[in-house]
Amino acid sequence: MPLSMVDKIIRLSLMSFPHPLGVGQFYPALSTYNVEQSFSLGDFRDAVSYYFDENPFFSKCYLIERQFESPEEFPISSFQEIVFDEYPNYYDGFLLMSVTYKSNPDIQGIFTVFPMSMNDGYRCFRFHQALMATMMAGKDHFRIAESIAEIQLQTADLDQYLPARKPFIDDDECSRIMPWKLRETVEPARKIGAHLDMVKAEFLNRASENLMVMKNASYASSLLFGNHLLFLFVPREVVSRCSGDQIRDYYKELAVEAEKAVAQLETPEDFARAGAAWLPGFAAYPRRFGVNNYGDVSQYDGSDSGSESGILVQYQWHMPYMISGAAATEGSGMHMTITIKDKAFNFLTERR
Repeated sequence: MPLSMVDKIIRLSLMSFPHPLGVGQFYPALSTYNVEQSFSLGDFRDAVSYYFDENPFFSKCYLIERQFESPEEFPISSFQEIVFDEYPNYYDGFLLMSVTYKSNPDIQGIFTVFPMSMNDGYRCFRFHQALMATMMAGKDHFRIAESIAEIQLQTADLDQYLPARKPFIDDDECSRIMPWKLRETVEPARKIGAHLDMVKAEFLNRASENLMVMKNASYASSLLFGNHLLFLFVPREVVSRCSGDQIRDYYKELAVEAEKAVAQLETPEDFARAGAAWLPGFAAYPRRFGVNNYGDVSQYDGSDSGSESGILVQYQWHMPYMISGAAATEGSGMHMTITIKDKAFNFLTERR
């Protein structure tokens, strides 16, 4: 059976990042919920077991729990340190951490650290919501086997693409702390054109040269694993002359061309060659300003269940060190946003 676009984009992503894994290749992310009472580690363990049912990427996770005095003691700026301090087997599976706060027992956090080549940030977000729904209902909301069957994903040969499950011994201690800080704001949600107008202003203010748009190639897919991201580059001359809506139209055309290129890949050798060229190609775009927009995710916030508990109130994340580490350099940066119930949660990198 021919490989589908989802099959191909997953395989290309697996071959585009260094093997074996290093600590700079992980998405740290935290979902925070209002709950009637926090969940036990046993609840987490029982719920996440469903995720491993016929999952070709993950068969286990490293499960821990941590309690902080308040949310202020676990800021987004400390997320990267968790990879070093709490995740000794970062090369084998993923980290799942239950987060609670002494100051507010009605808050439950789900924190994960997933390897970038095996899970993109949007799928990390969806994993959190499926885990919460599974704990709330006591039944499987991951639907891994069903999702694989629905899109006829081919999994028999995926082993040859997966990163080696062993430590990468040259990890740099300097990647413990991101070289930027994040400015967090909560604003009324904007339509995409107005959002990109705001991004354009920040891009020009920083004298950036390339707008790096991270676009998901398969939003419609119900899969909760696999990296499906396309990285699209809009040059400064286009950004300068275009409105936000025109910038969106431009990168949509780039996405069509990128998907055509991916569609030409067929053999493991094809994916290996294309993957090996990805990082050098990425680095060829200087002074990058990245845009990572999850859009309106209110349909996944838990409020449609009719329950007053398990309702998502905030999601915080940042791109892996190897992608966003350069956001602190001159002319660079990154803007991330997610919309929940008409509120846009924005995260903008600033140089330390």
